[in-house]
Amino acid sequence: MKKWVLLFGYAFVFLIGFWQKEMFLDWIESDSIQLLPLMFLASVILGLFPVIPFGLFAGMMGAKFGPIWGAFINWTGSVGSAWLFFLFVRYGYQQTGRHYLAKYPRLALLTRAFEQNAFVAVLFARLIPFIPSPVINIYAAISAVRFPTFALATAIGKIPTMLVFALLGDQLFHNAQRSLLTLLAYAGFLGIAILLYRRWQTRGKAKTSS
Repeated sequence: MKKWVLLFGYAFVFLIGFWQKEMFLDWIESDSIQLLPLMFLASVILGLFPVIPFGLFAGMMGAKFGPIWGAFINWTGSVGSAWLFFLFVRYGYQQTGRHYLAKYPRLALLTRAFEQNAFVAVLFARLIPFIPSPVINIYAAISAVRFPTFALATAIGKIPTMLVFALLGDQLFHNAQRSLLTLLAYAGFLGIAILLYRRWQTRGKAKTSS
């Protein structure tokens, strides 16, 4: 019963937000600096209920408030919403999720490996933005990963992407030529992260086989 109430509540709030998204966009686009403190709350809400793409919001924050404040707002929203969503799934759907994982032995083995190396696994998943954030949140919450481990890895792993969003938003309006350099630098960073992740996976497999 509890899980259906939680799911209905989430869907209801999402539909209300989607219905009012034009008003929400108008409010975000306001030039008033007095709205800066409220943008932190808005970023968390938008991370939980993505009625508009979070990347669009993140770029707007960089354009409105500059790369430093913009990145801080983006990071707060992305990390805060990930923490809350983790807790939502952990206390509402963990048992259901674990019963589902138990039906697939290979997936269960992958989950055990994920749990044994939780911090590094979550950290690299955050650094490499090809895996949708909700998938990471749900999978970690269903597993036995402790919340402090998930929270710290998420907080660190979200920094590069949120900074890049803010930088691109600021540069597109003030110095568009630097956007290409930012993208190239980020691509290089991703290449290094992927290389390190593969080396870590190789070492993990070697330890398991030995």
